[in-house]
Amino acid sequence: MRGTAVAVIGIAFASIAAPALSQTPDSKLPRLVIDTGRQYAQGSFPRAAKWQGLYCDKSGCELKPTQLRITTASARNVLDEDEALDALTPDGAPLVLFADMALNAGKVVSWYWASPDGAESSPGLRLAKLGKWVMPWGARPLTLSWVKTPEGYKRYHVSDGTTKQFLFSVESESHYGGDTTPIIHWVGDLDGDGMLDLVLSIPDDNCGFDERLYLSSGAGDGKLLRKAAQLAGQEAACGC
Repeated sequence: MRGTAVAVIGIAFASIAAPALSQTPDSKLPRLVIDTGRQYAQGSFPRAAKWQGLYCDKSGCELKPTQLRITTASARNVLDEDEALDALTPDGAPLVLFADMALNAGKVVSWYWASPDGAESSPGLRLAKLGKWVMPWGARPLTLSWVKTPEGYKRYHVSDGTTKQFLFSVESESHYGGDTTPIIHWVGDLDGDGMLDLVLSIPDDNCGFDERLYLSSGAGDGKLLRKAAQLAGQEAACGC
């Protein structure tokens, strides 16, 4: 059974159970979408946004302008009431969609992207089992790793061997005991500076979602990555 929730974008409204994340999402960041099939509350997405899609196949990945059609749908919630939704229909099958971001279209240097069939990726398995995943690419290879705190959280960091940067904290388990190991969707050079960029999401078995883009450009002094886009909240009409 999953708890009742109302979708929010960028900031989280009150819900039955606390989300797995220990940080508040940034509502000022641009949005990205990885899973277009979720039950997003009506009004979650601006109709006038300019979208770009990252499309990947066996030959590599390409970023190009795309259409994301947003229509109104509905679903029955746990109170047996109709709840209005934003239904998303993209062109083709993009790995990731970005809204209103100044990214150059064209072929994108891509070192890793998730299998389109949704199979578990080796990054997730290695992170869960070994506590780290090495990303040996670009002008500055990075390692993504976690440590467990006495309070039961997992703190995730990236390191280039000299600098170590905290990224986020998650609970060790989701509300119903599910795995919270981040899902790595893509690693490459999206901003064209020769250094590693990262798209990931944090799973939540209580109708939650948190999808993020980290870019190397503009990270600032002493930083390796900056959170450049995010879509986070909880699904509408979700639960039993």
